Amino acid sequence: MNIPEEVPAMILPGTVLLPKTIMPLRIFEERYRRMLADSLGSDRVFAISASLPGEPSLPFPSTNDACEPIATVGLIRMSSQNPDGTSLLMLEGTERVRIESVVQREPYPLLRVTKLPSTHRPQDEFEAEIVVDLLDKVDVIDEMLGAEGGDAAVACHAIDDLEMLAHFIMQTYCTSEETLQRTLETTNIIERCKIVSDYLQLQIMLMNDSEE
Repeated sequence: MNIPEEVPAMILPGTVLLPKTIMPLRIFEERYRRMLADSLGSDRVFAISASLPGEPSLPFPSTNDACEPIATVGLIRMSSQNPDGTSLLMLEGTERVRIESVVQREPYPLLRVTKLPSTHRPQDEFEAEIVVDLLDKVDVIDEMLGAEGGDAAVACHAIDDLEMLAHFIMQTYCTSEETLQRTLETTNIIERCKIVSDYLQLQIMLMNDSEE
């Protein structure tokens, strides 16, 4: 997907959007309402970037725009405005990007970005092994969760794209912002899938320990 060199951005604490996944968002800050209106009136894209760890937690509306250097540009797939002016939208992650500079801070952040494509896609046989490993671990977690697991495991088995599978797993099961950000920053697909596999294995170990 072609993206502009400069994109508006939401900089949010504890929020990482991975490419090829969908994130629901509620827009209520005035600056982001304006950003959404401008985005809908142009190319319908904006970036999601996590604020840096250790930055002060500020009440909304926040003016803190210190952010991680790697972010995701998303495409607005659906947007619905409420009577109170807030909006609900679905944002699809499309491109991993490196933030080169902050072009403007007001009325909302505008970032100059460059694409950061994935590398080292595994050969077919190795890719199949990775998929089996990830799905096996998802199935173990799903069995341990029982009814609490919902339909996530079924959804994983329906995905036929390795990157999409890895990212969907992390967006669904991972609660660690640090691990999600590391997943996003890792361009090597094989190394990225190892992060996912290791995270799933850790969750299985922790769940087993809690049952003893």
